[in-house]
Amino acid sequence: MSEIDEFFIKHEIIKLKLIEQVIENPSAKLPPARVIAKENGVSELTVKKVEKELATKGYLKSNKKGGTRASIKFAKQQIAAFITAKETFRGIVENLLKEGFSSEDVMALIYDVLSKIKDISSNLIYTERDENIAIFAKRELEDALQLKIVFKPYETLRVELSNRMLHNKIIAVPFFCSPPLEELSYDGVKIVPLRAKHPLEGFSQAKDIPFNSRVFYIAASKMDKENSISIYQDILRRKFKLYIYTQDEIIANKHLLGFADIVVGYKWIIRANSYIFKQVRRVVEVDRIDDKEGVKLLSYYIERMLEEQSGTDRR
Repeated sequence: MSEIDEFFIKHEIIKLKLIEQVIENPSAKLPPARVIAKENGVSELTVKKVEKELATKGYLKSNKKGGTRASIKFAKQQIAAFITAKETFRGIVENLLKEGFSSEDVMALIYDVLSKIKDISSNLIYTERDENIAIFAKRELEDALQLKIVFKPYETLRVELSNRMLHNKIIAVPFFCSPPLEELSYDGVKIVPLRAKHPLEGFSQAKDIPFNSRVFYIAASKMDKENSISIYQDILRRKFKLYIYTQDEIIANKHLLGFADIVVGYKWIIRANSYIFKQVRRVVEVDRIDDKEGVKLLSYYIERMLEEQSGTDRR
């Protein structure tokens, strides 16, 4: 099971647990996100994402004084119906596994169905290994292209390509993830590698940053933190004092920012946590996608594909 799929499963498990708590005692306040995270072995950020999703759907309401609890307008029967559907779906998945389907096959099926339901007209897919980065990089591309893009986890996409499950699709992917996918490409699927920029890229040549500055990099995930340490720790330590933390780590230890000369991170991370970076002398935010020519190429392929589909429909 890929790390991306594990993230998806943890997200769904937390969602189910929170809804079950609401059913058992609709008037009770839910525990703080940090408590739920600790009890279930997930990050506080994951819990907050689930709570936000449930609040958007009307399951939960929250405020600073009253905490998070069930929404009055959301009927208990509706929540129970959600649980029933979940159990039915679980039974279907269990039967597929018993019949010999692998976990990857099941995940590929789920994402394939979801993508068709969400936006059946979308011909463009975005993928990379780290979902925490991919979902925001996808939004950057959507803004640049003014088109809807479907996200698919990297390993799921590999399974779909291996089984030739995709037709008339353009797949946008960072350069470093593209070779294994390009090997699996076939007629009807176009893979477009894009230059994806890391916030610490080029820092060793920066002339406007004083020698021995304390640089704090806010990683998008544990995977991003590990990769950043392995790639940039040795490169930058000759010139700067580099400290790498995940979002959760820096939120839980805000006092550490008092030692930072510069905070660096992806734009969406910096803006989402701007309130805690006010005390820092300098904050650098970076977009994920840094490839204007690649975006132009994507636009060209999309236009060509739409023209071909339009010609087929007329015939």
